[in-house]
Amino acid sequence: MRTTRRLVLLAALAAAPLLGLAALARSHGHSRAEFAFCNQSEIGSLDPAIATGSAEGRLLGALFEGLTRPDPAGGPPLPGVAHTWESSPDGLTWRFHLRPDARWSDGSSVSADDFVFSWLRLLAPATAARYAYLLWCVEGAREYSETALEQLPDASDVGITAVGPHELLLRLSRPCPYLPLLTSYHPLAPVQRSCLERHGTAWIKPGLLVGNGSFRLAERRIRDRIRLARSDSYWGVDEVALATIDVFAVEASTTQLNMYLTGLVDWMVKPPPALYDELLSRPDAHTGPQLGTSFLRFNTRRTPLDDPRVRRALALALDREALARNVLRGGESAVDSLVPPGLPGYEPASLGPSDPDRARQLLAEAGHPGGVGLPPLELLYPHNAATADFCAAVADTWQRELGVELRLVNQAFEVYLDSTVSGRYDVAWGTWIGDYLDPSTFLEVFLSGSGNNRTGWGDPAYDALLERAVGLADSQARARYFREAEQLLLDAAPIAPLFQRRNIQLVSPRVTGFVDNLLDVHPLRDLGLTGPAR
Repeated sequence: MRTTRRLVLLAALAAAPLLGLAALARSHGHSRAEFAFCNQSEIGSLDPAIATGSAEGRLLGALFEGLTRPDPAGGPPLPGVAHTWESSPDGLTWRFHLRPDARWSDGSSVSADDFVFSWLRLLAPATAARYAYLLWCVEGAREYSETALEQLPDASDVGITAVGPHELLLRLSRPCPYLPLLTSYHPLAPVQRSCLERHGTAWIKPGLLVGNGSFRLAERRIRDRIRLARSDSYWGVDEVALATIDVFAVEASTTQLNMYLTGLVDWMVKPPPALYDELLSRPDAHTGPQLGTSFLRFNTRRTPLDDPRVRRALALALDREALARNVLRGGESAVDSLVPPGLPGYEPASLGPSDPDRARQLLAEAGHPGGVGLPPLELLYPHNAATADFCAAVADTWQRELGVELRLVNQAFEVYLDSTVSGRYDVAWGTWIGDYLDPSTFLEVFLSGSGNNRTGWGDPAYDALLERAVGLADSQARARYFREAEQLLLDAAPIAPLFQRRNIQLVSPRVTGFVDNLLDVHPLRDLGLTGPAR
């Protein structure tokens, strides 16, 4: 009874403002979309080459489609723009055969040339794409992406070729058996060249954006909602159940929960941790492990974090088990590695257990016994109640165990992201969710040239170990080099691993096609409904 009263009270408190929002929407000619969900934060971009983060990924997977597409059940990738593909026996040549009926939302054909243009754009230094390294397995791709801006890269040296309008040929510099998984990820989706050239940076706006996905961009209101409408030009339109979708940008988890409880949305991610006891036992709660790790980034370009002894001291001082158990309360597991446990054939490396005594010793060796001489540090994190609680607990631990003063700074997600990319932080919250079931999806983030590294740290030895590992067919030798690289990373401590993430979300019973999986991928294309909104 107490649980029911508490949830009803939350819904009642939310009812007035939400009803006001609904009335405002109706006054602007809006009715509730057929399906609606909370997308947590305001997105940064709808450009597949620029966007990063789960919030963007949920939208881009609907607006654009790659050569392949994710399996909603978490299995091998499914045919997308390409209906078939094959590789040579040595794994160095791949051919993707495109559907003749693949169309852009303006009705024009999607061709192999569209992928050549889009992938070269992803690699081009001027694009500054954080995921350019996904294509570094392609012959000449890394050299192309690392060419100085003032020079003109030679695209003919890159192994991406259109063989007629409906066949794409790839020449790889090393085998990449999971390439079809990469081609289902939004950075490798095509963009329409004529749309970009006609509209410049405005091409991603409603009325201008031309995509090739199952949905088109009907409307966007910044810090409010995005309306998606089913695309009649999509090759698989008959397989798409939903006609319209509202995507709400709401950061406060309590507001998201209230929107869900009052029926304004059908799906929400990460309800408030303070209500886990009441919520996680509900039949509409979906929970399970996620292929993701949360960690702290250290800006190694700033003193005193340029000293690995200081970084290791900060990492070892944290009691990860207690933090996960007492602060998160969602069943998250503490980890001492970047790669979470559970990947077949791979045993992660280890930072080692929490050790405050060793942490104090390392800090003294760095010339700061008891934190003497250390300037106050800032810990940057994005708006999120659970993250705020965790960061506050980190600050308490470092003050208590090491005498390190920490000031908490929170920013809207897109501002936080820009701050970390630009290096405007001391310590920053970090999360990485794997894009495919392989250690490389985590370890390649911290390559020297990776746009997602953001720590300022790099090591040629680390880069060489990864390069050696990804080119091997022998799975045991491959795992050995990966583990050696991960150990090097943990010893240098540009990051402090914290916990393996969990999928925790509420999904209306009327939603069909929502399948829990490690990658937490739920393509909007594959969702449906069995009844009216509540």
